[in-house]
Amino acid sequence: WGKRVMFSHAGAAEIFKTYAEEGAARLCSFIRGLYGDIGGKRLLYVGSGNDGPVALPLDDAGTFLVNMDVVSESVEDLLAAGARNCVCGDVRQLPFRDRAFDVVFSKGSLHHSQPIGVPLKEMARVTGPDGYVITAEPNRYAFLPRFPMPAGLGHPTPYEHSISSREVRRILAGEGVCDLDTRAFTYAHPGTPATVARLWERTGRAVPRMFDRLAFEFIVCGRKP
Repeated sequence: WGKRVMFSHAGAAEIFKTYAEEGAARLCSFIRGLYGDIGGKRLLYVGSGNDGPVALPLDDAGTFLVNMDVVSESVEDLLAAGARNCVCGDVRQLPFRDRAFDVVFSKGSLHHSQPIGVPLKEMARVTGPDGYVITAEPNRYAFLPRFPMPAGLGHPTPYEHSISSREVRRILAGEGVCDLDTRAFTYAHPGTPATVARLWERTGRAVPRMFDRLAFEFIVCGRKP
């Protein structure tokens, strides 16, 4: 469905490419910031799809990164792009032992995995001592106006439901994840004209207390003791 839209509409393809690349750079930077040097760390990317802009830079940083998605074609694409470790699996029953990873993260996949308590508990289970659980998701409470998108792009599918950062925090806290931090991940909605998006992002980062609740995406990060 997504490929049909992007392959048939150059505008949709460019919107998705820009959004994916900017989000990937932001997520990689966030993960690096947890440790400074992430070389040798064990990372699990839950719901990776074929997200090369996240997987390949983290591979190049010397991590042991496992990319996992329920869609086999996506992880096959990622392998073909040069990713080292890819697994086809279900986030609701992760095929890994307890405390196997230093960082377990997802981006934009949990709202497709309802109810989200099951995947979040699994993510916490495979996170080791002093490791981190991270998830970035569209913000349920972002109500700022949306700009027109190419037909078919940005419309919810029957399989997805909005979630809130408060819900994510509550579930992770129940699994013993502590030091929970919530912040805006992306302020501007995909498809926002570039000049408006840049202003929106700068304003949000300058005054986060005022604009974080209105951001398009949030990120929650917590530490497993």
